[in-house]
Amino acid sequence: MNEQKRLPPEALDAWLAAAAAELGVDPGAVSIGTVLDVARDVAHDVARPAAPLSTFLLGVAFGRLGDDADPERLDGLAALLVDRADAWKQAQEPGE
Repeated sequence: MNEQKRLPPEALDAWLAAAAAELGVDPGAVSIGTVLDVARDVAHDVARPAAPLSTFLLGVAFGRLGDDADPERLDGLAALLVDRADAWKQAQEPGE
């Protein structure tokens, strides 16, 4: 069986800082909890492979906000994706 690497939750802040520095992104603009919540909800309501795709799209949309990019806007975009995932799940359920 393939052994998967798992990053302990307490290391996420350090990884965020390192990855953001590598990409030239302000780590303060990123809410780890928001991104992980979107990934979880999309993986559960749509499909696991849709989670990284959706979080990438979230990042693209957030980046397009430019100077208007703040944590509240990230939360708003995330809510749109979570709502879309829930609607997707509802539409896929038999008898609906």
